[in-house]
Amino acid sequence: MIDLEKAEKIPVSQRYFNISVIWIFYYRSVLRLLYWLRFPHELVTLAAIGSGLLSALMFYQGRLIPAAILLHIKDLFDACDGSLARMTGRGHLIGRYLDSLGDFLVLASVVIAISLRAYWLGKQHYLVWGLAALFSIFLQCSFFNFYQIAYVEQYWIGSLNSKRDETDRDDLDLGALPVPARLLLKLLRFAYIVVYSWQDRFVAAVDNTLLKRCVTCPKTDWYGDKALMVMQSPLCFGTHIFVLIVSALLGRPQYGLVFVVTAMNLYLLFVLYYRRNHFLRRLPQLEPDGEVRQSKEI
Repeated sequence: MIDLEKAEKIPVSQRYFNISVIWIFYYRSVLRLLYWLRFPHELVTLAAIGSGLLSALMFYQGRLIPAAILLHIKDLFDACDGSLARMTGRGHLIGRYLDSLGDFLVLASVVIAISLRAYWLGKQHYLVWGLAALFSIFLQCSFFNFYQIAYVEQYWIGSLNSKRDETDRDDLDLGALPVPARLLLKLLRFAYIVVYSWQDRFVAAVDNTLLKRCVTCPKTDWYGDKALMVMQSPLCFGTHIFVLIVSALLGRPQYGLVFVVTAMNLYLLFVLYYRRNHFLRRLPQLEPDGEVRQSKEI
């Protein structure tokens, strides 16, 4: 009997709807099949990275339909590997770092491939759009990850290995690992910090700025609001992949870069603005511990 509840990152009582799952609505069926076939989650992660890199090659060659299919497969496998690790109870930090670095490698390769293809076709300005898109994609997803990790921290949920600041982890039990695994974990962690740490610091600084007018405000309401998490869910990598797939199917993959830089950055600003205003409007109703204040009868 397959228990799909084990695949979830967050218990049902605190779970929110992640809009990006719509693009891969059938992934649970694939997850069941992978579990039944006893596929190691590490192999699924490598398959996701491999299909993503092949997609980048197809984009560079102008073969847009295969590129879109391979990128969708990457998104599908990327949704399954972590779920499979949780279902089997075999998750580990090596897989967690490999998954995140694989996302960076694939999306960077795809964006570069699209930009270079447009450049060779005489549209040199898409090199600038590509650079801006690369920056935007990872910054937008960093905001999503930051608030998702902060969300689960509010409820003491221990199902995520991620930290808001990976540079000061205190849970690395390297002594329990064999030497090759220990070296691999150190290497992957170093690469992760190089790639993502500046983004984590920037997002944390923005978050602190948004809260600077209310240092003692209850953080449960700021970080633990389900509706706000639903609003932020389109900022994860799945939506970026979906945008690039649709633009590829329309024959204009470079338009996906423009959409990410313009529409999705505007959406990010809107979500941050809404989060702050939504929180400030609720402050008069909140006690210091974050509970909603009940009106007193006279």
